[in-house]
Parts: sequence; C-alpha cells; structure tokens
Amino acid sequence: MTQLLLLPLIVYAACGLAFSLVAHILSTFGVKLGMPVFVALHVGIFPLWIPVVLLSMKMSGGVNRRDFWKVALSGCPAWMKYLIYGFFIYAIVNFAIFAVLASLHPPPKQVQGAPPALVLHGFSGHWMVFYATGLAILVTAYRRGLSNLQRRCPSGHNVGWGDRFYPICGSSLVVPADPA
Repeated sequence: MTQLLLLPLIVYAACGLAFSLVAHILSTFGVKLGMPVFVALHVGIFPLWIPVVLLSMKMSGGVNRRDFWKVALSGCPAWMKYLIYGFFIYAIVNFAIFAVLASLHPPPKQVQGAPPALVLHGFSGHWMVFYATGLAILVTAYRRGLSNLQRRCPSGHNVGWGDRFYPICGSSLVVPADPA
C-alpha cells in the first residue's frame, strides 16, 4: 500500500522532466516563458528531492560512496541510466556554453518579468538532470518495494550492500549478483 505513494511522485518527476525538456527546447529558439513557469520548474525540484534523498539514504545504507549510484539506479531500466548520464554530460557542456555566451553578451538586468531565453536555457539543462535522476531513483524504489530498499539477513537484521559478513553473528553472506 505504501508503495502506491511513490506513483504520484513518479508522475511528478516525469512531468517535471517533460516540462523542463520543453522549456529547454523552446529556449533554444529564443522563446521566453513566464516567470511563474520558471519559478515552478526551479522550485519544483525541492519537493521532489526531499523524498528522493530519504529513499536514497535508506537504499545506500552500508554502501561505499563510489557504489552509491550503482545501488541507487539498480532498479531502473538501463535506458533510464543512460538518459541520466547523457543529461549530466549535457548539463555540464550546456553550462559551459551558457557561461561563455553570458560573458560575451550579458543578459539585461531584470527586476521582474520573464527571464531571457539564454538564462532559461542555462537553468533548464540542470532541471533535466535533477528531474531525470529523481525519476530514476523513485522507479528503483518502486520496483524494489519500499520494504526491500535495505538489504537484510535471514534473521531480519539490516545488512549493508557492501557487507560480506553478517554484522551480528559474523557468518558469511551469499553475495548476490551485481545489482547493475
């Protein structure tokens, strides 16, 4: 039942990703969006990421930092992982281009009104990464089930994903196949 609570969050993340992608494409053609849309996409990341961070903390219990993404994305489809990697690389390149263009042709200072298309383009590249990553982590949590986010021994004790022995009794764990 509690797993059904993830469905609205998944829809929220998917809509945020779709809207940020549309905003990014429109800004490429110089189309300005209103300030409410800009603020909604920008601030909308935070309500999404509060549950995403809590879920990823539960998933990553006992995991080395270098293995975090392997565990956090272990339940989402492979295409979703590649989408995140692509958006991440694109966001870095897009930000570099934005920084160069903004230094050559600074956008006019505005107190109110819609931000220039260049500013929208710069921000929307990052929005896509955050919404896509949130979506993938939520899909992982949904597919695993909320009760299976943390690995457990047969006695029901929490066992870290990187553990090779039960922390209580010290007996060896049967190591499952790589979650990726």
